[in-house]
Amino acid sequence: MSEVDTNAPEPVEADGEESTTAESDTKDTPQPSSDVLNAQIVAFREQFDSKRNLLSFGEYLKIFEEQAENQVRDSARYIRDCFVHYGVAEVHRPYGTYNRYLLFDCPFDEGRDPLIGQEAVQEAVYGYLNDFAVHGRVNRMILLAGPNGSAKSRFISCLMRGLEHYSHEPEGAMYTFSWVFPTESMGRGNIGFSGSTDLTTLDSYAHLPDGQIDARLINETRDHPLLLLPKAQRLALVAEYLGPDYPLPHSIAEGELNPKAKQIFDALLKAYRGDLSEVLKHVQVERLTISPRYRRSAVTIDPQMRADAGIRQVTADRSLGSLPASLQNLTLYEPMGDLVDANRGLLEFNDLLKRPVEAFKYILSTCETGAVRLDTMTLHLDAVFIGSCNADHLTAFKQIPDFASFKARIELVQVPYLLDYPRESQIYWDLLRTLSSALEIGPHVPDVLALWAVLCRLEKPIVYREQEKEHQDVLKKLSPVEKANMYAFAALPSGISRETAYQMASSIPEIYEEHTTAEAYEGRFGPSPRVLKSLLLNAARLSEGVLTGITVLGALRELCEQKAVYPFLQLDSEGEYHNPIRSVGIVRSWYLATVEDELHQAMGLVDKSATNELLHSYIDHVVHFIRKERRVNPLTGNSEPADEALMSSVEDKIGVPRKDAHGYRESLVHRVAAWRMENPEDDLVHEDLFVDITTALNDSFYQEKSELADRIKQTLLEYLSDEEPKLDASEKKRADEILTRFEQEFGYQRPCALEVINVLMRVKASSKAAD
Repeated sequence: MSEVDTNAPEPVEADGEESTTAESDTKDTPQPSSDVLNAQIVAFREQFDSKRNLLSFGEYLKIFEEQAENQVRDSARYIRDCFVHYGVAEVHRPYGTYNRYLLFDCPFDEGRDPLIGQEAVQEAVYGYLNDFAVHGRVNRMILLAGPNGSAKSRFISCLMRGLEHYSHEPEGAMYTFSWVFPTESMGRGNIGFSGSTDLTTLDSYAHLPDGQIDARLINETRDHPLLLLPKAQRLALVAEYLGPDYPLPHSIAEGELNPKAKQIFDALLKAYRGDLSEVLKHVQVERLTISPRYRRSAVTIDPQMRADAGIRQVTADRSLGSLPASLQNLTLYEPMGDLVDANRGLLEFNDLLKRPVEAFKYILSTCETGAVRLDTMTLHLDAVFIGSCNADHLTAFKQIPDFASFKARIELVQVPYLLDYPRESQIYWDLLRTLSSALEIGPHVPDVLALWAVLCRLEKPIVYREQEKEHQDVLKKLSPVEKANMYAFAALPSGISRETAYQMASSIPEIYEEHTTAEAYEGRFGPSPRVLKSLLLNAARLSEGVLTGITVLGALRELCEQKAVYPFLQLDSEGEYHNPIRSVGIVRSWYLATVEDELHQAMGLVDKSATNELLHSYIDHVVHFIRKERRVNPLTGNSEPADEALMSSVEDKIGVPRKDAHGYRESLVHRVAAWRMENPEDDLVHEDLFVDITTALNDSFYQEKSELADRIKQTLLEYLSDEEPKLDASEKKRADEILTRFEQEFGYQRPCALEVINVLMRVKASSKAAD
């Protein structure tokens, strides 16, 4: 490196030359009258300079000295670093512990359009990127495969948006270069510029104003600036700052300039008789930022039939007639197309398998070697290839003879529908937020959609011979809603022994994974979030200003009748599994029970704090009873045995037979132990872990006061539906207080309250008539 003069121009001289020109230009330019505009212009210029968008080669080498490791990254290392730049959070689910890369929460875009769930997919893609980084080159395509609407495109969209933001951050700075040629620069000293600049005194032409540049040739493949150095010098430079054993990626260690840039480099080197410093004067290094919109290192290829890359002749362009004579004799071709635009970034093949196989066979060699052969050149690429495909297309693709060749060069990542309905619910909440200004939306609307969707996607558990008989019996009887609650809250079926509860709790991750390797894996079949979003929008459009779970349940029932439209409705049911219409009834029962419980709390018939206090006390007594330990009475301070009468009283209320009481208590203790193993640092919230007991207690309290509850509901209906209700002042006041609590504590505005209370009363009347 000592033979190459790569020092940047002295700041004072460069600034002085530029300021002279700027002052002369300012005299002839009318100044904007707005101080705000002036401030914006100044701020924009300062931002442009602070990001070091245009540099000489010598200035770039100073950046390299400061951040050498960042500046030798290839596309795989760059994208891998983008994953961790925004942070990593460990998330604990009943079915496993995963790393969630916060990039997919889109913090750079105020959380707009995030990826909900799919942590296993994030981990898999990050793992393959890390493999590429360790290997030193990208040699396979990552292919996301799953049913329609399973968030494959959302995953890639979030990644591209994250890369775009990261490329503007200091940690994500990367660079490329162009060639610049001053007016009559070859072989002259002082040339007649405005202001008369002596080019022989400049160390670089990178900062010359446009008026002093005759031609500028861009670098279509956005080659790395270090590739301008011969391989030996390049490796020596890297070894100086990172050590001789640093594992360089192949694109830096063995890479070369693209054919067009190489032709220009060689011609200039010949013209300057081997003086590399003179060649590097023509290099203008520029900050490279990623942009999906402008197809800059983030490109999506749709399943069209045109070629993904091509070439065109450069020297036919008359505007380049002012190039130096040493270049005018060259036949220059510039590459173009999707592969070229994506270089040094991410290339997405959207719906890859919709193309005929012959149309993308070239990907086999391109992924493996990183090269694509064109008519007059071989183009070497540095890009990560990622694709998406429908699960049905993949199944068909596996049957063709060429599949084995493709599979050797493809890393498959399964992207199923979500099976965790609290996570699924977030998808619809995001949509409802856009409708809330024009529509009154009742509570639990997205939960109704999410629970129904998950119930339709679940597969019947597999029963293995080596399992204990009771464990087998539980799995055989496990309903979809019980399985959904296992995945969502680690809630186990009631009435099972301690040993079986322990086995069930510890096997939730295995149950979650048991269908993964099957062609009909869990989460492959079922309603798509895309379909349910459309259903939700239609229900909102047809509703008269109020959208409740009742409206959505009606829309789901209508959807179940369209068997010719949706393949998941054509599946053979296995009891309650893959039984969409039965699932509507299950969700309806859950929804009405939830609404009624909240209404009873608003009425004051169910004291939530008293219920929780009773639950805490019951669990405390049960734990001490099973462990055969005495407990300290918090009122007297005395050490006492667990209260059998209290435990039996609670068990009578929730419907546990006396003969099963001991086994039931053991299952509760195991549930606490299993939760504590999964969440060693968290505080136990009894009402969350024992939702079934809380609900049963509330139902019991309600049954004791059912006649009073029905009278209050009738009063509320009259108060809400009649313009002049025939109620006395105390009844009106009481009704208004209940409805105010119903709205403030649970979110039911008056029109929503009217609809749900009306439905509850009709269900009650139907039940009485049936009896």
